Amino acid sequence: MNFLTNLFAKDPTSLKLRGARRIFLDYASATPVLPEVLVAMEKYWSKDFYNPNAIYEEGVKVKMEVEKFRKQIAEMFGAAPENVIFTSGGTEANVLVIKGVKPGKIIIEPESHPSVSDAAKGITGKELVLVSSVTIDNKLGRNIREERKKKNSSYPLLHIDASQTAQYFNTTLEALACDLITLDAAKLYGPKGVGAIILRRGVKLELPPLGTPPVPLIAGFVKALEVVIKDREAEFKRLSSIAGEFADVVKEALPHAEVEHALPNIVNISVPGILPEYLVLALDRAGVMASAGPACNSNKPEPPETPVRISLGRFTTESEAKKAAEIFCLTCANVLKSLHKVEINS
Repeated sequence: MNFLTNLFAKDPTSLKLRGARRIFLDYASATPVLPEVLVAMEKYWSKDFYNPNAIYEEGVKVKMEVEKFRKQIAEMFGAAPENVIFTSGGTEANVLVIKGVKPGKIIIEPESHPSVSDAAKGITGKELVLVSSVTIDNKLGRNIREERKKKNSSYPLLHIDASQTAQYFNTTLEALACDLITLDAAKLYGPKGVGAIILRRGVKLELPPLGTPPVPLIAGFVKALEVVIKDREAEFKRLSSIAGEFADVVKEALPHAEVEHALPNIVNISVPGILPEYLVLALDRAGVMASAGPACNSNKPEPPETPVRISLGRFTTESEAKKAAEIFCLTCANVLKSLHKVEINS
């Protein structure tokens, strides 16, 4: 018997997580806050709660700590401290980058977050001023730098959205040969509500007035970055292996599915004949949490060709990923079987 036949030979309910912990495989949309991150944030909620813009002693002390956090992030990404700009998250960081460069033509690579393309709507011009990407190598940046030299120009700038990649790859300004990096703490086991723009020295953005720095969130953001960068190599290897095994199971059971092991922790799967939202809801009923497209875009119907995104994280175990792969395959088979019955009856 093949893999799928073996699955059907089991009691189908045994693959559902009745009474058991549901399996979270949507780390690309949200991550839990790490315990050490909570500790780093704690004192800024009630003890050192002062406004860092205040000029009395307590406020000045908190402001100095914010500047210390800014310097720490700058050192992690090879920037000057004054070129680290805190935002309310990755979406706002992306929007401020797109809106903040001088008017002109903007090229957005296909895998970019919807916030980038949404922000660029209506922006036109003949001169290419910005390329926005999620690339993890520096070929694009090196090519752009060469073009600048030929034209003796400071444009176009290269923006890299590293929200999903900073915890698995070296995403410094120099490693990516880029000019602007955006980050989102919520994708890095930090708190929701804080992100950052990191600028290469000499790059200027036209920005609106920024609000009071959210000190507890910034403290948590820095601690989260410290942890994921420290564990980067180990987590890359561990999750690459687990995600690879997940992909192999699906390929064997569903040979007609399109399976892509993208980033070390992400597997994108398109199953012909099943709409992505339909499959995500069916997986949800079976106890597996996944997504179809970016979570912040979930109010818009996804095109039929959109893959279901399986994204693993720090707390994903090999055994639960294996269980989830079995559930995924059986769910797809049951959905296709049900749809086939509907077609025959109609």
